[in-house]
Amino acid sequence: MKIQRRTVLRATALAPITVASGALAATTDLVLACDTTLGPAMIDAAKVFAGRSGVQIDVFPTAPGLILPQLAREVQNDIVVTQVDLLQNVVQAGLAELGADRGRWRNPLVLATATGHRPASLTDNPVASSDLTPAYGLDGPAVLARLGLRPALAMGALDTHEVAFQLTSGVARVGLVYLTDVRADARLVVLAPVADSACPPIVYTASVTRLARRPNPAAFVTFLSSPEATALLARHGLEAA
Repeated sequence: MKIQRRTVLRATALAPITVASGALAATTDLVLACDTTLGPAMIDAAKVFAGRSGVQIDVFPTAPGLILPQLAREVQNDIVVTQVDLLQNVVQAGLAELGADRGRWRNPLVLATATGHRPASLTDNPVASSDLTPAYGLDGPAVLARLGLRPALAMGALDTHEVAFQLTSGVARVGLVYLTDVRADARLVVLAPVADSACPPIVYTASVTRLARRPNPAAFVTFLSSPEATALLARHGLEAA
């Protein structure tokens, strides 16, 4: 499966982005980078925000471990939505505004399967989980081990997005994914939640970056904590933390 890390997901039509370093862009469009699993939630929030403000959001789902390197190389991002500990690294690197983060959302891990494929056993079927890499910090096999699951066939994946693909394509019958992955695809259902003792839910937050050159990106960050956005994010599996 080919994963494009810089594919634009946009609230309306697609459009190229050109930004001169150090200059104010002649557009009010905003660029947002978020963890891969947050893409569908952020694009829906961007649609609502665009309807309220007229400001478009270009959403780039990105492997979490690549967000800081992209910012360090001045890849244009006005807003980041990522894991709290990773955002702290961004702030420490001087690439996000101190105190600019708004809201926190929990994203629990779950064991999932494709609709209509509920297995009788979690260990007698191929089980997919993400491999631990610098780009993606979820050690799926370690989580499965803490759950006491030792499947006969364990399948690795780049991230939980690829795990979801393995489930919907029938390559695997059980997969370790985030609740946001399940809510993003009607073909997936939750088999069982993952206990916090095996893997605490990921907590995300948002911030304006130091690379922001467009007007008022903080408005969208603030919007994410509004009652309307909170309800929208909850439908995607993100609970206010």
